[in-house]
Amino acid sequence: MIRAVIRRFADRLAETPAAFHWLRKLPEGNYRETKRRIAAVRDDLGAPRVLDLGCGAGEYAELFDPALYLGMDIDPGYIAFARSRHPKHRFACADVTTWSGEENGFDLVLVNGVLHHLGDAEASAFLCNAHRLTRPGGTLLVIEDVRLDPPTFAARVVHFLDYGDHIRTLPRWQALVSAITPIARSETYVSGICPYHLMLCSKPVR
Repeated sequence: MIRAVIRRFADRLAETPAAFHWLRKLPEGNYRETKRRIAAVRDDLGAPRVLDLGCGAGEYAELFDPALYLGMDIDPGYIAFARSRHPKHRFACADVTTWSGEENGFDLVLVNGVLHHLGDAEASAFLCNAHRLTRPGGTLLVIEDVRLDPPTFAARVVHFLDYGDHIRTLPRWQALVSAITPIARSETYVSGICPYHLMLCSKPVR
């Protein structure tokens, strides 16, 4: 009973972009470790054209040149909040599975904290479209909550309150992504108290 009430409260928070955004920053340690890793990929690529799929509140927009960034999410409330935070960046409310994309594709496609909201079939379809929108020779960067064995108590609490119901183990994440595109590099790390798995994929030049 108590667990159900707490979960409903967390779900209600997720429906309020500003509240969920600021509350989630606390256990994430302001996303410092994730931002550091994304910035390192950005620097390796130079000045990439970036597509941030499932951008939510636009937390990572600040890492990129506004003229080269497009954040996309299906939730209009989160897109409105992201635009209010980053008025110089571009954001679009759209579904990647039906969006045709932009000419020449993107140098970097970021999928961060999206797939753990999706079952395997939906996650695979999402990844296929992310791969489609990555230009040949470009980079697809996937970062997701990971279920460690054994999990820490703090991670168990955060994952219980998380709005996503498909937090996978490391082998399951690698199997899901590698079925769509080869993984060039992967890493498990902790941001704040939250464990993540990063998978860097390079799209071959045809």
